[in-house]
Amino acid sequence: MINQYYYSLINKRLIQLILLIICCWYPGADVFSQSSEYTMKAVAFEKLSMFITWPAGNQKSDMSHEFVIAVYGQNPFGDMLEKVYENKKIKDKKVKIVYINNIKQLNECQILFIADVGKEELKKVLGYVKDKPVLTISDSEGYAEAGCFINYYIYESKLRFEINQKAMQDARFIIDYRLLRVSKIINPTIE
Repeated sequence: MINQYYYSLINKRLIQLILLIICCWYPGADVFSQSSEYTMKAVAFEKLSMFITWPAGNQKSDMSHEFVIAVYGQNPFGDMLEKVYENKKIKDKKVKIVYINNIKQLNECQILFIADVGKEELKKVLGYVKDKPVLTISDSEGYAEAGCFINYYIYESKLRFEINQKAMQDARFIIDYRLLRVSKIINPTIE
């Protein structure tokens, strides 16, 4: 019983350490370069997914052998996503990367990264995926408040993220408390 307690405690501490490293540490630089910033953001997709449970109900997506990350709008990652996920899995599935410029091109995906597309286009995209089990992520100021689930930002030269907890819960995503502890929680006012 004592061994199980210590194993559980060590496991929790290890997860917290991993999150801390992902969110707060960047080796050897005070300022992110554009490419290193997007490398960290690409890696963070996998790390975030470890602490999020997608809603059930999409049989096609649930049965797929691929975890699809879609990038909507101008691609800020270059070829970084392909490099990062060439041999990695998310949720025990091979990762497939797709790039789209028209929301009608969006098929089944688990993560949708929305580039800076403007307020009206953002509304249209969020409306399109509203009832789908798609985790929306961006890195544009104000997007979490507008309904995007997760928004990356840089603070003191470190990658951080905001979580629109209410929007995620309304969409039936389950967020591990450890992820919430290292995030800025956004609960926008209802207009």
